[in-house]
Amino acid sequence: MRILHLIHDYLPRHAAGSEIYTAHLAAAQRAAGHEVAVFTCEEHRAAPQWSLREREHEGVRIFEAVYNRIYHDLVAHWDDPRMAEVLARVLDQWRPDLVHVQGLQFVGGVSALRAVAGRGVPLVMTLHEYWLLCPRAGLMYDLTGRACETATPADCARCVDIYPIDRQRWSDARHGGEATSGAQPDAADAADKPASGRFAELGNRRWFARALGQREVDLEAVRHLVGRFIAPSRFLLERFVAAGWPREKFVHADYGFPALDAPAWRARAVLRGAGPLRAGFVGTPSDYKGVEVFARAVARLPAGTPLRATIHGHLEWFPEVGGRLRELAARTPALVLAGPFETARRDEVLGALDLLVVPSLWWENSPLTIHEAWQRGIPVLASERGGMAELLAQGGGATFPPGDESALAALLARAAAEPTLLASWRAGIPAVRPIESDVELVDTLARELRAAG
Repeated sequence: MRILHLIHDYLPRHAAGSEIYTAHLAAAQRAAGHEVAVFTCEEHRAAPQWSLREREHEGVRIFEAVYNRIYHDLVAHWDDPRMAEVLARVLDQWRPDLVHVQGLQFVGGVSALRAVAGRGVPLVMTLHEYWLLCPRAGLMYDLTGRACETATPADCARCVDIYPIDRQRWSDARHGGEATSGAQPDAADAADKPASGRFAELGNRRWFARALGQREVDLEAVRHLVGRFIAPSRFLLERFVAAGWPREKFVHADYGFPALDAPAWRARAVLRGAGPLRAGFVGTPSDYKGVEVFARAVARLPAGTPLRATIHGHLEWFPEVGGRLRELAARTPALVLAGPFETARRDEVLGALDLLVVPSLWWENSPLTIHEAWQRGIPVLASERGGMAELLAQGGGATFPPGDESALAALLARAAAEPTLLASWRAGIPAVRPIESDVELVDTLARELRAAG
């Protein structure tokens, strides 16, 4: 079977969870005898937008469209016919038997799905986050630091009003307001003119709310175009069902992972040796990942606590967060800012930890880092929220209230002082699903969709 993965960006330049998982799955599918390729996009300012390049990564053919973030209206985030035209050329050239969507933003969105479905190719989509519900990268976490229970155009406008918007397309005259006498009905709203029409109470954000209202309408098509959705956590699945998505189209299956080359990871010592407890954060040092909660918890620990805390990640990606972390590290001897690392060093970085901390504030789905730690016999402390709470309910660590640095500090202090506690967490680590199970699941879904016509 020929399988084309569709994802917003890809390795090696981008190495977040969905990209890493897609690479794992692609490798496993190739090992099972499938032909696999990836359609993605990348910024190349010296090349024309929507031009197409080809490259290879770890034996997988990569069709890489140029997307330089050049657009004039927010709609391009979820519906970009020009990018869909590029994808259509790849579909006609490579002729996949299945398209597996790992991400839709920047790679054509709804128009991309229409291009696939119009050629009779079945569609499966793995939901790595809540992008189909939330326009802020699918986080369901707003700029004020609130984990959102629901996503509405009025609320979400606060998170997207920094993007380009076509004020003429979303003008008052076109959306229920009164046109000024003598003005063209599609004229852009004047700055000194009182707002009117739908969402007038939002002032300048009304244009964004109107666009997001259209987003809800446009993304309604996704439920019909995609044959089956894979939800790695039950929490995420139930969020979509609560938002009106058809339960019968969903299958719950946690992420699979390739077996480690060194199974001796599971034979880590029951009691840690001499020296401080080595706790670490591995990921994106952003507001929604809660990395500052970890840093402040470490700063709260009494002097002399036998603990060394390490934060791995690009501090430059979120400069304000990075600046605050540097300030905390400067006055907290136990806190080390280790920076980013190459993917090839992942074993080394994780292997240097006794305890992984996942303090996310957003509704995490099923964090890859938790599974990666468990594979290596490393217990986890995580926020009691979303898919994190679901995973830790099986064992393998403990949870604390989201954002509660005092509770996290107490857990860290106990782990540092009580080696048997760490050993009990380690003993409770559940098995991690093998990536081969994901290959079999996708094969089964593809056969069902082909049979259904």
